[in-house]
Amino acid sequence: MRTLVTILYWMLSVVVAALVVSSAGYTFQESILMGTMFLPGALAAKYLFPKVSFKKRSEGILDVIYIVLAILVLEYLLIYATNIFIYNQRLGLRFGSGKDFYQTHHNNMPSPGIIANPVFISILVSILAIGGSLIDRWLTVKHPEIETPVTFCSMRKKVTLLPSEIVYVESCDTEVIVHASDGRALHNRTPISQWEALLGPGFIRIHRAFLVNSRYAKLESPDTVSVADTKLPVSRKYQKGLKDILG
Repeated sequence: MRTLVTILYWMLSVVVAALVVSSAGYTFQESILMGTMFLPGALAAKYLFPKVSFKKRSEGILDVIYIVLAILVLEYLLIYATNIFIYNQRLGLRFGSGKDFYQTHHNNMPSPGIIANPVFISILVSILAIGGSLIDRWLTVKHPEIETPVTFCSMRKKVTLLPSEIVYVESCDTEVIVHASDGRALHNRTPISQWEALLGPGFIRIHRAFLVNSRYAKLESPDTVSVADTKLPVSRKYQKGLKDILG
């Protein structure tokens, strides 16, 4: 079901993008093709931005800038290439034949107009990426039985776990330890803030060093949570509302 809903969402996204693109004078088929060109940027934004860590604010801001610039360059290349393809298709040719050819038939070239505006690209890509993330969260909350496996490296080996197999995540200086339900302690270098974004609403941050799976957690006191027979501290920052969540 998750795969079906996700595919339907991105198909709808293409249609929405195509409706916006059609205002630049493209035909329906051309608009669909141009709309599809926004998907790579949206998917890149959806998967890359949650991985940005602001543990060091300056590095986090630089990472965001680099990602935005990379996505804009990618989208410009795709839009330009697609526009050339549409141009040649309108002329019934596969390829152009030099400078004179393009000067002679320049009026046949559809103009991207606002589509090539970096602000427009950023807004459209952001909307599609945020929508995709919201769909994922909705599926996680409404259908917790539908899980997406998480793959990461531990001790140079690739490990795949379902979120339900992760009891809690512990941050230890330069590395993170993923505690699995089978007793394994898997070492990884992905920051805990990225694990929080990756694992979603089923996991609760109780401390700067601990992220717990709510299905295993029990509130012992305002400042203590037990997770699979392990007692973990709750920092004052995260105490508010924790009782309502864990009950």
